[in-house]
Amino acid sequence: MRQLIMAGILLASAATFTGCGESSTSAPRTTSPGSDHPTDPGPGTGGGGSDGPVSQAASCDFFSKDAFVTRNELAAGKRADGASLLLRFLHYTDDHILDDEGQAINGASITDFINPLFESAQRLQEEYTDEVLNDMITRSNDCMRKHPAEFMIVTGDSADLTTVAEARRFIDNLDGTYDQMSAFEKACVAKLPAATPSLLLEQLCTRFTGRGVPDSQSEEPDVGDPTMQFTVTRTLRQIANQLAAQFGRGDDGSMDPSRQTLTRAPGLPQSLRCTEGEPGCINQALKTPWYIAFGNHDGYLRGTLPVGFGINEVSLLTSGRHHMIQQHEFISEFFETSSLPKGHGFQLADAERRSDSNPRNDGYYAFDAGNGKFRMIVLNTIIDGTDPRLPTDLVRNPAALSDGTIDKAQFAWMKAELQKAWSAKQLVMVFSHHPDLTFAEYGIFAKAVPLDMTAAEVDAELASWPNVLAWVAGHTHLHRVRPFQVAAGEGGGLSGSNGTVTTPVTCRKSGLADDGKPYCRGFWQVETASLIDYPQEQRLIEIFDNQDGTGTLRGPVITHGFERSRKLAEADDRCQFFLLDPGSLQKLSSDAGMNVICAFGGTRQGTAGDRNIELMFRMPTF
Repeated sequence: MRQLIMAGILLASAATFTGCGESSTSAPRTTSPGSDHPTDPGPGTGGGGSDGPVSQAASCDFFSKDAFVTRNELAAGKRADGASLLLRFLHYTDDHILDDEGQAINGASITDFINPLFESAQRLQEEYTDEVLNDMITRSNDCMRKHPAEFMIVTGDSADLTTVAEARRFIDNLDGTYDQMSAFEKACVAKLPAATPSLLLEQLCTRFTGRGVPDSQSEEPDVGDPTMQFTVTRTLRQIANQLAAQFGRGDDGSMDPSRQTLTRAPGLPQSLRCTEGEPGCINQALKTPWYIAFGNHDGYLRGTLPVGFGINEVSLLTSGRHHMIQQHEFISEFFETSSLPKGHGFQLADAERRSDSNPRNDGYYAFDAGNGKFRMIVLNTIIDGTDPRLPTDLVRNPAALSDGTIDKAQFAWMKAELQKAWSAKQLVMVFSHHPDLTFAEYGIFAKAVPLDMTAAEVDAELASWPNVLAWVAGHTHLHRVRPFQVAAGEGGGLSGSNGTVTTPVTCRKSGLADDGKPYCRGFWQVETASLIDYPQEQRLIEIFDNQDGTGTLRGPVITHGFERSRKLAEADDRCQFFLLDPGSLQKLSSDAGMNVICAFGGTRQGTAGDRNIELMFRMPTF
C-alpha cells in the first residue's frame, strides 16, 4: 500500500510540474575513555599487522566520552597492556546521502506519520547529510594521523532514494572533490550519436548525475515550532519547504531560477564544491582505502521496493532523478573514483560471476587484511531475486520491503570462503548491511517472502568456525552488540544463541580445547549507528592479540562535529508521534498530554555495553 501511495504522489507530481541485549556471564568491566592503558608505548605500525610485541590502542579526540566496557561473554580476561595490534579499520554505515529536494517528488510518503514501521523520510536534519559525512571524514583523517587504519568499510545505505546523484555525492565526499564523471553519464553518452548537441546531452544524461548543480539549502526547521514536532504536520511542512528549494529558493529566502532542481538532480552543496588542496577548501579525501557493501537503500526504490519499470521512465520526463534499480548500476559507479581501490571491493567478485548473465550476483566479495592474518567476507544481503510466484523483473519480491537475506549460491560461496580461511589459518570477520535479526523471517510480511536461507542457518555456519571473530553490520541505525554464544546442548551436541536466534552448531574442529570446552565458542555481532539519525556516529575497530590465548575486539565510537545537524537529529529522535503506534497513543492519553510528543527516542545510542567496547574472544587453535 505504501508503494502504491508513493507511486500516486510521483504521478501527481509529474502531472503538476511536468516535474532507512546484553547478556553477561560476568559483570562488564569499565575503564575511562581514551588512553585506558597508560603503560602502552608508541603507536602501532600501519593499520595493523604489526610485527612488534606491543601496539597502542587508538586514543582520538573525537571518540565518544563514554567509558570503555569490557565484555566477557565469549572469553574471560581483559586487553593486556602488552597486547599486539593485529588490525585497525574504520566502520561507516547508513550514511544516507540524501537528495532532500527530491523527497518532495519521488521520496515523500504520506504514510510516514502513521506507524513507526514506515517512518524514514522528512527528517529534520536531512538537509545536512553531505556536511555530516564530510566532517566525519575530516575527523577520521585526524585520528588516522596518529593511529593509521588499514581501510574503511561502509556496510550499506550510502544513498537514500537510490539515485545516481546521491551515489556520486557519496563518492565525491570520500574522494575530496566534486562533480566527478559518473558511470551512468558515460554509458548514456556512449549510446548517443557523436554529433549530439550539448544541450540534448545535458537533458538526456548529465542532469541526472548532479554535475554542475549545487544542492540548494532549504530553510532550516525550527524545532521549537509545534508544527515541526508533530510528525503529521512536520511531513507536510518539509514537503512544502523542499518544493520551494526546488524552484530555487535559498535558505535566506532569495529566489534564483538558475538554482532550480525541479527537473535536475543536485550535486554537492556550494560549500563543498571544491577539490582538496584548493585555497579555502574544507574537503578531504579519506586517507585510507575504502570498501562498500550493498544496503537496501542502494538497491531498492526508497529502500523498500525492488521495482524494475516505471520510475525512471517518469523521471526522464520530469524530475531528473535516475534510480539505480539494477545492482550493476550501483556497482559501476564505484569504478568512477579517484580513490583506491578502484571498484571499492566490487572488483574482487569472482571473475566467473562478473562475466555471467546473472545481474544480481556481483555484489559480494572477500579480501585479505592485516598482512594476510585476516579474511574479510563482505555479503550482499538485499533481497533482489525474482519471487517465483511473480516471475517478472518488473516487481521483485515486493513483500520483503527493507529486510535482508542471502540466497543459496551466496551461502555456498560464503562456506567456501570460510573453509579457505580456516585452511590458511586466517581470522575471519564478516560484513553485511543487515544483521541477522533484520533478515526477512523477522519482517512484517515474513510468511510472504520466499527464502533460500534463514538467519539461523547463517549464524550456525559462522559459529561452526573457531576463527570467526565477528559479524559487523548496520541497517538498524543503532549501536547494538550481542554475543552469539556456543555451548553444550542437550544430548551432547552444541547449540548457539544470541537470545533470539537459537540453532544447533557443528564445530569444524572436533575435540576439546585445553580448558575442556569445545573449540567453537561463538562470535560477536556488532551493529553501528547511522550518520543520518541520532546519534550520528560511526566506529573504529581494532583487533588485539593478548598473547595469552585471548584476543580483544576494541570498538570506540567516533562522533562528528557538525552541530547544526546534531541538534536537529536529536530533536528528530525525540519528536516522534505516530497515529497508529500504541506507545504514542498511550503517552498522549497520559496526564502529560501533548507534552510527550517530544519526549520519545533516546534508544539508538545503545547502552554502555554497545558503545565504547572491548569484546573478549578466544584466539583460535588451528
